[in-house]
Amino acid sequence: MKNPTNTQWACLLAPIFIAVPATMAQKALADPAPAEEAQVVKPGSLTKIIADSTSFSLFTKALVATGLATTLGADGTYTVFAPTDEAFSRLPEGALAKLMLPENKEKLRSLLLYHVIAGRMFAVDFKDGEVKTMNGEKLKIDVDGKDIKIGDAKTFSTDVLAGNGILHTIGQVQVPKSLDGFAGLGD
Repeated sequence: MKNPTNTQWACLLAPIFIAVPATMAQKALADPAPAEEAQVVKPGSLTKIIADSTSFSLFTKALVATGLATTLGADGTYTVFAPTDEAFSRLPEGALAKLMLPENKEKLRSLLLYHVIAGRMFAVDFKDGEVKTMNGEKLKIDVDGKDIKIGDAKTFSTDVLAGNGILHTIGQVQVPKSLDGFAGLGD
């Protein structure tokens, strides 16, 4: 038996080289890739730590509704003052439900960003005064020995490390001045 020539190989393999790309193109049309790749929340990120805790289910839901879950789950360095579910339950009746409405997304985003500052800030770094939050407004910090208050809220779990920042748990939702009076907030 003779060895096949290049021409014979080409004739034998041509149907395969033609069929495979056509099959792949059909599959791509049947199952198109999303136009934008979804950003992934990184393991060990602030978002992941917050979402994995049973104490922050309302905070997590609000972060997702505003798109901030993606921001706090990606690169960047942040300090988050995370209010617990109990803290959210102390808001005026109906305030959280009103904030969660799609038409109030920017108000909710502002409220959440009032709980975030750029960079890492450990509890030992806190000093009496104010810090500029990611919503542009300032938040008061009061340090009395080991007791730290963020706005009107006492911290009770500090320095929880994440891959992209630090989390401090607070017992009260802080309301920026820009939202005073909205749905009974800040009254």
